[in-house]
Order: sequence, then structure tokens, then C-alpha cells
Amino acid sequence: MSKQKIFYVHDALCGWCYGMSPVIQQLYKEHGQDYGFEVISGGMIRGNNVRSISGMADYIRQAAPRLEQVTGAKLSEAYQSKILGEGTYISNSVPPAVALAILKEQLPEQQVPLAAAIQKLHFEEAKDLNEVESYLPVVQALGANEADFKQKFTDDAYEAKARKEFELVESWGINGFPAVVSEANGKLYLVARGYQPIGQLTAALERVQKEAFAGGA
Repeated sequence: MSKQKIFYVHDALCGWCYGMSPVIQQLYKEHGQDYGFEVISGGMIRGNNVRSISGMADYIRQAAPRLEQVTGAKLSEAYQSKILGEGTYISNSVPPAVALAILKEQLPEQQVPLAAAIQKLHFEEAKDLNEVESYLPVVQALGANEADFKQKFTDDAYEAKARKEFELVESWGINGFPAVVSEANGKLYLVARGYQPIGQLTAALERVQKEAFAGGA
């Protein structure tokens, strides 16, 4: 019997997803043997919304204390000075989604740590996620194929894979991140919309499992 799946819908540029990352990592650590975990990129910033971060910098600064209060996640000094301070970073969710799509193909059992590592590059180390070189420390640390990654980063086929994920998320009716979806007994259930602490998330997941296998709608 195949494992039931947990889909973690996130965006690499999403601060609340950065705050949710330790929760998902804990869930993965505690229940990785029980469920198949898949990370799906939501495509928060794309198309006409791709632009320099300068217009959002003040909003992000104002939201940072609330993010830290609720999740414990703190925007690094490097992120605040380099990304927000300089204001020239081009916010685009497509390149990190492409990177994750490539790495998921190489390391399908490590999707949760891969997504977390990519977010750390941005929010902790202030790396430019539009540049292939930014990802190489993660590629090397997790034992992925560096040459393969570099080649595929600019391959239209992998951008198409990323955009297919965006379309999947839209088809589920999800337009905010993070979100957690469970596949149980052949059906999809929305377990969490927005940040959830581990206790609340685990309880919601257990309720979904009971409902699914009790024959509930």
C-alpha cells in the first residue's frame, strides 16, 4: 500500500513560509515514515508582479516583528541590509521554483530539506535566487549533481514544470501561502491555510485522517 501524501504548498520568497519551514521540517522528521511528503511551489510573484523589492521593502519591514512574534523566524541582518536596504533585488518566484523542481527530480525523498535550504539562502544569507550560482552550496551540500543542475536551470522544460505546479495550486483554489494539503483515502483535504504551529498542524492532520478513513465527506 502506498503512503498517504502531504503536500506542502509554499513559495521561496514568502516570509510566512520561511516561518513555517521549521514546523514542516519537524512534521517531516516525526512522520516521514508515515507519509510521502511533496513540496509544491505556489508562484507567489510572477508575470506582471515581477519587479524590484523596493516597493515592498517597507511592508516587509513592518511585517517582520509580527512574523517573529508568531513564528520565531527573524529576518537576518544580511537580508535586511542587502535585499531590503539596497532595494534592487528582483522578486520573481519562478527561478527558485525551477531550482526546486530540478532538485526534487534528483532527490525526491529530500523535498522538505531542499525547500528549507533554498529559503535559508535568501532570508538568512541574502542570496539572489535569480542566479544559478546562489544555489550551488545547497546542491553540493545535499549531494545533488551540480553539472546537471546548472544545465537544467535555464532549460525551458523545467520552467514549464514549475509553471505546472503553479497551475496545480491554482486548481486547488489556493492563493495564499503557506498551505498544507493531505491526500487521504483518494481525496484531497486542506489541512492548513497560513502558518500553523506544530501541535495545531498535527491535530488538524489527525482529524483529516479520521474523517477520510471513517467514510466522511
